[in-house]
Amino acid sequence: MATFARRTRPLVLLMVGLAGCSLGNTDVGECESTAQCRTAFGFGSVCSAEGFCEAAPVESRCASTFPPDLFDSPTEHADRIVFGNLMDRSLATHRARELSARLALKQANGEGGIAGRPLGLVFCTVEEDLEFDELSRMDAAVYTARYLVNTLELPGLIGPASSDDVQAVFLDLADRDIVIVSPSATSPALTPLDPEQVDDDNPGRLWRTAPPDSLQGAAIAFDMREPGAGREAVVDEVAVIHAVGAYGEALSAVFAEEFTRLGGTATLTAFANENERDEAIATAATSGVDEVLFVSSQTEDSIDFMNAAAVNGGFDGKRIFLPDAAANSDLLQRADPARFPVVRGTRQAPRDPAEDLVYGQFVGAYAGEYGENVNQFSFTANAFDAAWLLAYGAAWALQQEGGLSGGGIARGLRRVSAGTSLDVVPSSWLPVLDEFREGVSVNLNGASGDLDFDPATEETSGRIQTWRIDDEGGITGIGVWPPE
Repeated sequence: MATFARRTRPLVLLMVGLAGCSLGNTDVGECESTAQCRTAFGFGSVCSAEGFCEAAPVESRCASTFPPDLFDSPTEHADRIVFGNLMDRSLATHRARELSARLALKQANGEGGIAGRPLGLVFCTVEEDLEFDELSRMDAAVYTARYLVNTLELPGLIGPASSDDVQAVFLDLADRDIVIVSPSATSPALTPLDPEQVDDDNPGRLWRTAPPDSLQGAAIAFDMREPGAGREAVVDEVAVIHAVGAYGEALSAVFAEEFTRLGGTATLTAFANENERDEAIATAATSGVDEVLFVSSQTEDSIDFMNAAAVNGGFDGKRIFLPDAAANSDLLQRADPARFPVVRGTRQAPRDPAEDLVYGQFVGAYAGEYGENVNQFSFTANAFDAAWLLAYGAAWALQQEGGLSGGGIARGLRRVSAGTSLDVVPSSWLPVLDEFREGVSVNLNGASGDLDFDPATEETSGRIQTWRIDDEGGITGIGVWPPE
């Protein structure tokens, strides 16, 4: 049985005898809902099963917040609109995504929040770390999501990052009135989780700011098979090593179908643990394939794969292909670079800060706030947009429905892809609120791209970039699919 560390604060909320304090006709300490407690005592106040207001314990995995005193000064944040954020803080790339989400809500607060109500975040880490507990990453994602939604009753979550974790969290909380916006979960297997027919009465609760892998899988096959794709030679045979789960299985299947259609031969091998992974890598090394495609949503798997390939002579003469989950600074800094010259990969095509106003504003604001170049991290612009989207959805719900709910936020997200064109920059926040106040949709252009969600699937699209690792150990784009 795993144990869960938690940081507690004084349960001052049980002081039912405070003179002159009441909540309607209810004693100050008695409650029927967490909303009552939060109104009376501030953020983190919850209604216990016994019907009394109390302070929720602060889980050690979720002790980081924006603003920093969210738990320590609850009465100052009684009106604050708070969302949850689920990332793996052991990875520099995920920490950058947290900071990107924080930046978005700080910018919204700088423009007055929603009718004077500021926004905030509770950051939870889903890393595997015995300092916290014995949970796997997926179990940690589910556990912390339950804390954010069931205990704190937050209406929206940013993340998790991987498709497998998103699937587990969504299914676990399927009966809760929440919205999940993932910046990087790209598996097509997530699409059926929402109703087949979505509309304003039944909006989907799972949204993504990255295009699905139906695009990426086709792009990888095209890169390997089509003349003029930048290859020295067309790839005829490829070994696909993929993790079991929503991301690995779906992306590999899409790729294999398209690669076979284009005349190639793909051999797929799945792994469910480290032993199976290592055996699959050794088998691929002894095969006569031209290329090895390695697919896992876990950066650690890709790092271990690159380290194994670096010392195995069977990879001499073979090319390596890595999809978007591996396109991050953690792999570049921690993997053995011996095979870097033969690596190619795919990811959502990033924007150029010199040519795109919204992305340029994001890059500049991030550097000004944190003193770091955000270009080195993956899906940060998507995390920035995800936080803004929750803010936009909350604004719609409050102004059109008079309250905050997951369904209301989701209906708001159905209002960001048609209408007056506006950029996701601080100066557009109030114009968006004005349009929403009138019940009018807008067409948002985000830092990650146009936020054009299909009203039937509530998914976005985008172009896929092919990349390589340059001589300085950075990622350099070498092509875009579909070709222009």
